Amino acid sequence: YRVRLPAGDVGYIQPYTGQATPEQRMAWFEAFLLLCDAVTATSFKQIIIQHPFWWQMMRSIPPEFHLIYDCMDDIAGFSNTDRFVLDLEDDMVESCDALIVTSEALFEKYHGVRLPRLIRNAANIEHFSPGGNDRLTRFRQNLPSLSLRSSDAESVEGSLINVGYVGAIADWFDAELVRSVAASEPDFRIHLCGEVSSRKVNQVLEDADNVFLYGEIPYVDVPTFLERMDVLVIPFRIIPIIESCDPVKFYEYSAVGKPTVATCLPELERASDLVFFASTPDEFARQIRNACEKGQDPDFQDRLKNYASQNTWTQRCDDLVDLLRNLPLVSIVILSYGDPELTKTAMHSLFDGGPTYPRMEVLVVDNGSSSSNLAEIRALASGYPDVEVIENGSNLGFARGNNVGLERATGEYVLLLNNDTYVAPGAVHAMVRHLRDNPEIGAVGPLTNNIGNEAKVFVQYGDMDQMKKTVRRITLGYRGRFLAVGALGYFAVMFRRKDFESFGPLSLDYGLGMFEDDDHCRTIQSKGYVTAVAEDGFVHHHLSASFDRMDGSEKKALFERNREIFERKWGPWKAHQYRRSRPEKRL
Repeated sequence: YRVRLPAGDVGYIQPYTGQATPEQRMAWFEAFLLLCDAVTATSFKQIIIQHPFWWQMMRSIPPEFHLIYDCMDDIAGFSNTDRFVLDLEDDMVESCDALIVTSEALFEKYHGVRLPRLIRNAANIEHFSPGGNDRLTRFRQNLPSLSLRSSDAESVEGSLINVGYVGAIADWFDAELVRSVAASEPDFRIHLCGEVSSRKVNQVLEDADNVFLYGEIPYVDVPTFLERMDVLVIPFRIIPIIESCDPVKFYEYSAVGKPTVATCLPELERASDLVFFASTPDEFARQIRNACEKGQDPDFQDRLKNYASQNTWTQRCDDLVDLLRNLPLVSIVILSYGDPELTKTAMHSLFDGGPTYPRMEVLVVDNGSSSSNLAEIRALASGYPDVEVIENGSNLGFARGNNVGLERATGEYVLLLNNDTYVAPGAVHAMVRHLRDNPEIGAVGPLTNNIGNEAKVFVQYGDMDQMKKTVRRITLGYRGRFLAVGALGYFAVMFRRKDFESFGPLSLDYGLGMFEDDDHCRTIQSKGYVTAVAEDGFVHHHLSASFDRMDGSEKKALFERNREIFERKWGPWKAHQYRRSRPEKRL
């Protein structure tokens, strides 16, 4: 789909420079989320952003969206980039989920802030390959010949040399260099195709008899134009925006087997055996002649075409998809006992509408359910990828049962998940992001509808579909925000697996359960970590499904016994409390 969001609702925002009002941002969110639902987008959505302008919208979106910044230019070099946009870019580089850069210069610029992935630019090589696209070939055959503005435009051996350029003619275009070359070499015909956005270029070149400006030509005409040139050029000034540029035009020039003369662009150094570099007008003119001669060599033409074939959009897409899929593995341990419908619902929530997170291994640890219940769980698990059912054979209790799963987990992150839960889209990703970005956090849990501490948000919904819409509303504007708390409820809690070497598994002192989550949080805090609630993730919780089977006196006795154990280890237990309010949304 190519979509234009409704301007009537959002209002006009000047592209690349405009600052949206809070009302416009909210209207944009609503329209965008409606779009996602209308096209039945998967539970985990990945968004590629190619200009920081969009970050003013996207930085507040819920974490069911994985945000990738594809940085293709040093935008500070554009004349319309103001401080507002640069500040947006700084924030996006720090806060996005993944950063892609297209050049070594951009890699060096950002790797001190975070580690980027270098995925170079590319070109539609098929468009420039004779016969590579039958539709375009037929179209070209029916197209009138491109009219070059010179009666003697066709080159004759030992006579004229046609020199071509296609692309933007802006501040970085070295018009003085081109004029000097044209003035010194009357047998050159220099043909420039592209929109001229620099008044200086027109002034410098307007009276050069052998320089012809054609304006922007249709993309379908570009291969025909390139094929009619003897040599193609990239006469750019070496300024920061150009130092960071991986020029697509070199791939396009090479795809038609034409040699390129260029100023010393850093990103072309890796093709130094194919590019004719020059710095001064005399060098540029001499290299044009060298390139013209070398360009007649069929072997050199083949080398150029082979280089271009290694820089296609398909290959760039493959590299990008690899990045999108290469997220850290999360091991999800679901402790199961008794009612199989609860466990089946929890599993369903992880895969409903596509996986809620792309890389999961799900370990269902069963604490002695009946054979018939186990059969139901196994039947459902067989229909999902990477789900393993582990049978304990008896009720080992909350802590020991979860520890079995922790020992089996192989993921970089481990999520302990009660079976009386339903995971909302974005919750797993939110917790991963908090642990990835905040080394001080040792354990993180989500918001929920039903718990006795600060993680509770007072919301109402009739079913899980309504719950998902409600979650978007309560997490919008909280991306990356967390609240440090004294204790987490372990109905849903995530850790880095490597941290278990420091604070260990759940304590077995508490038998069937109660207080082991408080105990484990105290252990984590004693190692210097904080325990935190993710303000941007939500897991629905039915609450204490296992303990609901106990009668009141039995439950009370277990509570008192385990409280005494806890206080012998950690001192007086402080009852959990709700919080009065949440922080303001970041919109």
